[in-house]
Amino acid sequence: MKHILTFHLVVGMIAGSFAQRPMEPRTITNLYDAFGKPGPMTKDFGFSCIVEYQGHVILFDAGSSADIFQRNCEALGVDLKKVEIAIVSHAHFDHLNGIDYLLKMNPEVRIYFPKDPFWGAPLPFDATGQEPAVADSLAPEMRYFDGAQTQFTILQSGRFWQANMVFVASDMEILDGVRLIATKSPYLGYWSKDPNKSYPPGQFEQEDPGSDARLTELAEISLSLRTDSGDVLIVGCSHSGVENIVADAKKYTGAPIALLAGGFHLLPFDRATTTALANYLKDDLGVRQVAPAHCTGHLAFRVLSKLYGADYRYLGLGTSITY
Repeated sequence: MKHILTFHLVVGMIAGSFAQRPMEPRTITNLYDAFGKPGPMTKDFGFSCIVEYQGHVILFDAGSSADIFQRNCEALGVDLKKVEIAIVSHAHFDHLNGIDYLLKMNPEVRIYFPKDPFWGAPLPFDATGQEPAVADSLAPEMRYFDGAQTQFTILQSGRFWQANMVFVASDMEILDGVRLIATKSPYLGYWSKDPNKSYPPGQFEQEDPGSDARLTELAEISLSLRTDSGDVLIVGCSHSGVENIVADAKKYTGAPIALLAGGFHLLPFDRATTTALANYLKDDLGVRQVAPAHCTGHLAFRVLSKLYGADYRYLGLGTSITY
């Protein structure tokens, strides 16, 4: 009997010690958006959120204006010096420009970017051009690298000079339970002329997204956080297609999506398409809860809120949700 009492006492002490330990906060707070309840923060079109996860503080995107981003951080009392890592989803201004203020406050922070040469990723380049034999007739001082090579890699300083940047080309885990999902949009990117077609003078300034141009895909990264009930997936603007990002995340992590938050980029779609996509997220991909923001759009806010009911999480500017 004495041993049984001792066993129960020890078990009770262990359980009590776990119960008394403070849980690490797990929150998503919207720092930058064009919708929200009245308050001291400034509304603007763009997106940023700050994430607390297992003792880590993560900044995801940084909005359109460094000035507004600064004011919103100050209004909420956000200390950017505590940010351990920052993630910028893609190269568009409305997710990027507040990084200047972040680096002013926290110059050593590690920043994860998509592998996009327009931000500073190393760029393989071929300067051979047409009629390569012409180079042999030029003096060395008129030839690239004195004639030594015409195919090389440009190691550029990038948009944020001397920042601690990591360029992400594929899915990867950066902290325990913190994963980046790398996707590419086949529809949005950078236009360049077809090298096999001749153009009259002046046409190089008339970029045309038709047969006279080819599309370079827009690289994008999303943030996946592991929880006991499934993964929390945070998306910036979903140019890759929010349904494609969800599918890729599930394939990489092997976990269901407990919560999908951020910009779903449904603004361009009519009611029929929006409804079909919403049903696909819920029924086919099994997304349990949604917290749409930014470019999701008024129509999609309505459609998703009706479809998800109590599983629709409001995430307007200044709002924090737990997960």
